[in-house]
Amino acid sequence: MSTPNAPHPALTPRERFLRERQQRQNTTFSIIGVAMIAAAVLAALVFTGLLPIPFGNGFSEKIKYAEVGDVPCPTQSAKPVPPSQISVTVINTTQHAGLASKASDMLATAGFQMQEPDNAEVEYTGKVRITAGASAVDAAYSVARFFPGARVRLSDATDSSVKVELGTFYDGAMSAEDVQRVLKSSDSVEQPTKCLPMSGTHDK
Repeated sequence: MSTPNAPHPALTPRERFLRERQQRQNTTFSIIGVAMIAAAVLAALVFTGLLPIPFGNGFSEKIKYAEVGDVPCPTQSAKPVPPSQISVTVINTTQHAGLASKASDMLATAGFQMQEPDNAEVEYTGKVRITAGASAVDAAYSVARFFPGARVRLSDATDSSVKVELGTFYDGAMSAEDVQRVLKSSDSVEQPTKCLPMSGTHDK
């Protein structure tokens, strides 16, 4: 019969190896068990909607670029295009005669290359709509500075001209003083809060 203070017999090398392996296995199984429990809890929280997934499926999402009719983004931090480099046509979509001529005169004093004003058969039920093709988006936003509240839309035009459509709520041409104030401004072209990037410009 062994006594309480009797020394433990020394382990053989094989016994030490088996004991250490058992300890490593116990540690590994404990870590795996904790990880599985954590994964199960996380999955349950996500499944029930209590925990949103921050990363989503962003890697598979495609960038939506501006198409015809969309609001295109101007070039980031772009300065206004000089008026002398922009060809503009003003169209009166309303029944109020003379609006396009007055707006054209206003833009002419600012230095734009003005085309003959025109009329439209269908009235635009907004204030001012400015359209341009992909190569003239910055030019369109440069023209929009002279029409507060104007909306810029991408068109299928292939040239660099800009079209200004005066709508139902257009409230008249800008004063000469305001035209000069805009011309003297060195601010960058304003970025709309909700616009779509132009194809090929996303990484620029």
